[in-house]
Amino acid sequence: MNKPIIQTENLNKIYGKKIKTHALKNVSMEIPRASFSCIIGKSGHGKSTLMHLIGGLDKPTSGNVFIDGINISELSDNKLSEIRAEKIGFVFQFFNLLQNLTALENIQTAMMFGKVPQNEQKKKADELLKLVGLSDKANSKPNELSGGQQQRVSIARALANDPDILLMDEPTGNLDSESEDEVLNHILEIHKTGKTIVIVTHNKELAQKAEIIFEVKDGRLNNFV
Repeated sequence: MNKPIIQTENLNKIYGKKIKTHALKNVSMEIPRASFSCIIGKSGHGKSTLMHLIGGLDKPTSGNVFIDGINISELSDNKLSEIRAEKIGFVFQFFNLLQNLTALENIQTAMMFGKVPQNEQKKKADELLKLVGLSDKANSKPNELSGGQQQRVSIARALANDPDILLMDEPTGNLDSESEDEVLNHILEIHKTGKTIVIVTHNKELAQKAEIIFEVKDGRLNNFV
């Protein structure tokens, strides 16, 4: 399998000062480039904390996180923001779309923080909507879309700056079965384009589609290849 694009070494995360919660305990993992991985585990056991750390949304109490060979644990906030914008796209359970903007405009807004030239933004946004099967919804606002369609727009938005890595936290957790299936199908299609996909999920059916499954239990990590 390919070399790791994500790697952690002895990762620890402790919350609180007087009353400490040890959310992650000595977590070391490798995620190969262009792979599809799932992180599973019960609520409160640390899987979302792990995703936030590997995505640079939070910093570890100790240990290191490497993205494409760069130790992001040592970066300044400004440099970390640059790495996130260039290399990582995020998708969350709740779609976080701007309600007053169309699907197309939501995707274009994400490009404003990246390196896509302004005169290319609409064309690329159209291409991303086509990728997630929503070309006919370009001018629809979020309240005119189903839950599954909104999540597909949020996936397209996460791809706006062509990141190498797509991190998803319960991307189907807020959807009905039909919408869940349509979103999963598009995730699998995106994986075929060579993106590294990491999903935090309770969904066993989704996890079974992965090439690598990591289980977080009581802050510790097991993995099953």
